[in-house]
Formats: sequence, C-alpha cells, structure tokens
Amino acid sequence: MLLEPSGRAAFGLEALRKAYGVRVKGAKGFTVVVVGAFHAASAFADLNYYRSTWGLAPLVDCTVSSQTGVQCFKQVHQDGSPSIGKTDDAGWAQETVLDVEMVTAMCTSCSITVVEADSSSFSDFNKAVEQSIAQPGTLAISNSYGGTEVSERSYQAYEHAFQHGITVVASSGDAGFGVSSPASFRHVIAVGGTSLFTKDSGNYASESAWKGSGSGCARGLAPEWQDGAKTHCAGKAIADLAAVADPATGVAVFYDGDWLVFGGTSASAPIVAGLFAAKHKTSGVAGGNASAGSRIWSSTKSLHDITSGSNGGCELFCSAGLGWDGPTGLGTPKGTGGF
Repeated sequence: MLLEPSGRAAFGLEALRKAYGVRVKGAKGFTVVVVGAFHAASAFADLNYYRSTWGLAPLVDCTVSSQTGVQCFKQVHQDGSPSIGKTDDAGWAQETVLDVEMVTAMCTSCSITVVEADSSSFSDFNKAVEQSIAQPGTLAISNSYGGTEVSERSYQAYEHAFQHGITVVASSGDAGFGVSSPASFRHVIAVGGTSLFTKDSGNYASESAWKGSGSGCARGLAPEWQDGAKTHCAGKAIADLAAVADPATGVAVFYDGDWLVFGGTSASAPIVAGLFAAKHKTSGVAGGNASAGSRIWSSTKSLHDITSGSNGGCELFCSAGLGWDGPTGLGTPKGTGGF
C-alpha cells in the first residue's frame, strides 16, 4: 500500500517492506549508526512519529543518559559528546531524518545512533566514522554522502570499521555515471539506485536503473568479494547492489511536522544498512564487513537482477543488464536472504 501524505504517491514503511519482501524485525539490542553533518534537532521526534504511523513503539532518547535493555536513539558529535540544541543546517537535517527513517523501516527493532560531523569535510566525516566504531553494539554504519574521488589512505576510519567487523555502506552518488568517495573505498559497500514499481497488491513488480545512480571503476584496490571478470574493473567497481532512489518513485519521510517525498542514493544506502542489521544478530567479528560483501556476491538468487535502465551513454558501467552492472550492482533486495 502506498502512503500519500503529501498528495504524491510515496513508499511508506509497510510499502517498502512489502515491496522488498522484508519480514524480520531485526537485531534487538544492536545499533545502526548514521553518519551525517551538523545537528538535526527534530530527528528524534520525527523518527518516533514515523514509527507511530505504522504502530511501532517509540525509541527511547539515550542521548544524554545511558540506558540498557531498551531500544535507543542517540545523537552525538564526532567527539562522542551529546549533540543537542537547534538545527544547524536544514538540508543536512533532512538528510539525517531520511536516513534514520529508512534504517528503522528495514530494521524495526534496531537502536539508532546519529554521529554528527562538525562539517561536511572528508576529514570530519572520517572522525565521525571513527566515533561510530566506538558506539556500543554497532552492526552497520550508513553514509549518505559523497564527493570527488579521493585516496582512502588519508581517511582510514572506513578501513578500521572493516577491521572491527562492522558493515559500512555508502551512497554511490546522484549524478549518474561517475565515481565518488567513500563509495570508492575498498571495503565500503557501494549502493546504487533504482526506480521501484509495485503491483496493485503492493507486491514487487519491477525495477529499472535510476538515471542518477552513480557508477564506475574506482582507482583504489578491489575488495576481495568482487569478481573482476564480471566487473571488468581492476579496482573497486561501483555499485555492489542497489535499492529505490528515484524521487519519482520516492520514499515518504516525516520531517519537522510535514510529510515529504525524498529520493536519491541517500535513501538507498540506509535501506541497505538497515537490511544488513536486520538479518544478523552478532557484531564485532573480525572481517564482518568482508563477510557482508561476500554474502551479497554469493547470493544473487536472493536479489532482484535489474536488467533495464541506464545512467549514461556507456555500456557495462552505465546500463543495467543480466548479472552485475554499474548502476545497480548485482541487484536489489529480495527479502533478507542475501544479507
């Protein structure tokens, strides 16, 4: 069933779960960390209103005082101190709210922590990712941002997360064919975007590659889970997989008192992060991120292979087709079997 809070059809929580065949509630007691920039003052209230719309119990605000045995929401600065006060930047606040609501849609039992970088520089994002590793119970880290491709050698937090067994995902970009970081980093799972269509029943019908989905062959080392014979890329091939991102088939987001419709790989990345956390009930196992990538690449029967649509004029890296392709990777969620 499509939610139409803004007069325009959009995928709400139940519609997203039904379309992608998600039935599990997730890993209670574990956490998905969303990395953003600046402070989003309404995030906690927005998230709980979003959850209440579909009859889910509210999360408890654990920003200031630590609590155990409850499903928590927490906002901290990149140094780990509590983040409170007024919204610093409306655009980044909307990004944060989009991310936390997509995570909770896929992992309804997960706790959520938002780590807010002091700025939108790679240096501060790197510090925020390091802080994300230090948060208790972290299963996955979602990064809905990207910039010009840079060397990972200067930003090692993403690799440190991999070494701690934490799954790290990042948006592939919203400008079509082209490589961005941190999706280009070796052990980050790059998430592309699609246009999602359902039947009248709400069940999955089809998807096509979204024209804005980022893709390409990065300069950095290829992760061990990727098959160069399929990607024709000596480095990191983007993307690994995809989810809905087209604003024309967008997601419903409650932000600061209003229902809005959002899209972009800023939506698909936290959807995927939430699915990784929803499926698995352990964390802190060395190489966990490698296992996450390996599961995706060995579970193609548990993904929808997207075979139509493109994001540019090239072939493999721009056009969806049988097997791996740049805009949609190996495909989109078909339940949680691939996660």
